[in-house]
Amino acid sequence: MILSNLIIKQWFKSLIAAVTVLFLLISTADLINGFLQGKDAMRVLLEYSLKMPDLMGKMFPICCLVATLFSLNNLKAHAELIAILAAGYSYRRIYFLVGACALTMVGLQFLNLGFVEPYANKVKRQEIQKSRKSEGKYLTRSSIEGGRFWYKSQNYFASFGFFDRKSNVLQDVEIYYFTENHTSSKILKAQKASFISEGKWLLTNVTELSGLSTPTFPMQTTKPEITMSLNENPDDFGEFEADLTTLNFFKLNQFIKRMSRTGINISEYEIILMNKVFLSFVCLVFALIPVSTIFNPNRRSDSFGKNVVLTLLVTVLFWVLYSGAVAYGNSGAVAPWLATGIVPLLFFSYVLFTFWKHRKLSI
Repeated sequence: MILSNLIIKQWFKSLIAAVTVLFLLISTADLINGFLQGKDAMRVLLEYSLKMPDLMGKMFPICCLVATLFSLNNLKAHAELIAILAAGYSYRRIYFLVGACALTMVGLQFLNLGFVEPYANKVKRQEIQKSRKSEGKYLTRSSIEGGRFWYKSQNYFASFGFFDRKSNVLQDVEIYYFTENHTSSKILKAQKASFISEGKWLLTNVTELSGLSTPTFPMQTTKPEITMSLNENPDDFGEFEADLTTLNFFKLNQFIKRMSRTGINISEYEIILMNKVFLSFVCLVFALIPVSTIFNPNRRSDSFGKNVVLTLLVTVLFWVLYSGAVAYGNSGAVAPWLATGIVPLLFFSYVLFTFWKHRKLSI
């Protein structure tokens, strides 16, 4: 128990040091950059705070890797690792302890990417990125949580279930027209609306409810297709896709399930969801990669400088491969789970291979 506490204490001590150093470096660079751009102090601090969840998501895996590397090298430096192993403490238990410590960071990373970052994105869109034009056009940003996008135009409110930017098609469209006196005039509901040319849209399977502003009973008509004018173009609707980054993990998962029933390609959105899972799993993988150094407990046989260089190479290699795999997934070349999971699982297989190679020593 005492030996386990020693390893755990060293790991978290190194983790706190790594988080503190990287946090201060990133914070200093970001704040200086903001002030050099001539922004006021409140604006710089707001942008900095809203940017941190994304930066921390990239920083946590590196901190886990550095925590394991530093803690083990500290134990080597004072010959404590050799003493621990000589006391009958198995390599397997060290793997287990480091993995258990890393699971705390896995949970923290998932909380950050799945909930804190979406909330920061929501505030960012409301307080920073919302231009005067968008403030007049968009009715609300939170309505996506109910499964629909809403916006306000010159003489109508409109909602839609999804915008396919590849085919420029709006799915499940509803348009509510109003008069100058702000009374309802008619309602149009269509299965989809396809962009034709500037301001022109083709509505399919249309149901029209007209005469809402007259004393007579409203009339309902159905038409297979109608061509009509809308003030919006595909570029305007592309803005709504950014709202997906404001949904927490569970609401994004529900949204993707609803979209899958429409038959459209949802690979890009599944990748956004799976990123949160696999980038959390990466914290565990990065923490376990340096554990292989315990099979050379003598400090002379495995220099600290060599370990640092290898750590940097592994980090750069991971992010290059991961970014490339995600790009392939966004293009539809590979399945979303494969695009986001292949690189983390490849690095995890290295951890398993190293452990299996020394399995006789791990008992």
